[in-house]
Amino acid sequence: MQYQQIALPNTVNFLTFLMPIRTVDDIDKAALLRKSWLAGLPEQAIVEAVDCGRLRAVEDGTLVLARGAAADGLYTIARGSVRFTRTTADGHATTIAVFDAPNWFGEMSLFDDMPRSHDGHAFGPTVLLFHSKADFKRLVARYPAICERFAKILSMRLRATFDLVEEASIAPLQQRLARRLLELAHIKPSPMNVATIPGGREVPLTQEELGHLLGKSRQSISKLLHIWEQKGLVQTQYGRISIKQPEALNKVAYPDHAASVSARKQAAHKRA
Repeated sequence: MQYQQIALPNTVNFLTFLMPIRTVDDIDKAALLRKSWLAGLPEQAIVEAVDCGRLRAVEDGTLVLARGAAADGLYTIARGSVRFTRTTADGHATTIAVFDAPNWFGEMSLFDDMPRSHDGHAFGPTVLLFHSKADFKRLVARYPAICERFAKILSMRLRATFDLVEEASIAPLQQRLARRLLELAHIKPSPMNVATIPGGREVPLTQEELGHLLGKSRQSISKLLHIWEQKGLVQTQYGRISIKQPEALNKVAYPDHAASVSARKQAAHKRA
């Protein structure tokens, strides 16, 4: 039986995982790239990216990105999900985001030549399309539009970071929690995960993880979720939260927008 190495040798602890090679022949690499970081670019760029991209199948929990490791390349999620975490000084692993196909990750370290900033683990059986650092830089040199695209994405994420700092200072916890739930369930796009999933409803985090993410106690998170569960907005389960009424939760997350929409509807009704 053939085996393949999953974790690359340049990860922090030089971890090596061996597993049987899984069938990935049914994945259309060109179609994946057209929906992700090469969307709208010339077909020749996609052809070249397909030629140098390698598919990797990983099992649930496999370390695919290690904080502190040197950048090895760019990853595009073809199937499954990747959970990004950062461990705090007291040993708690805080989940930052969960990416699904066709999102990509790993570009930041490729541009600034700094170590990886987070750990990334496969969340369920996952297939990744990998482009080495050398191949990615060659594609960027040949097609400058790729660089322009990533510059816009990284700028958007920087702006979002400023918004999050401001939000943490002035927004009440119920707004912040509602926004993170909508983003983590992929109902609302976020700077970290622009893809939305039709019918997306579940957040694969515990209440304690949500507390770490928002800098609040598990008890504070649990109290709000209990209120929302009584109102039918969410349903709490072990290790996950199901969103039952996304529109109602959206009004909690963005009350100013909801009030503005309501005012426009009332004005239109009066004119009619």
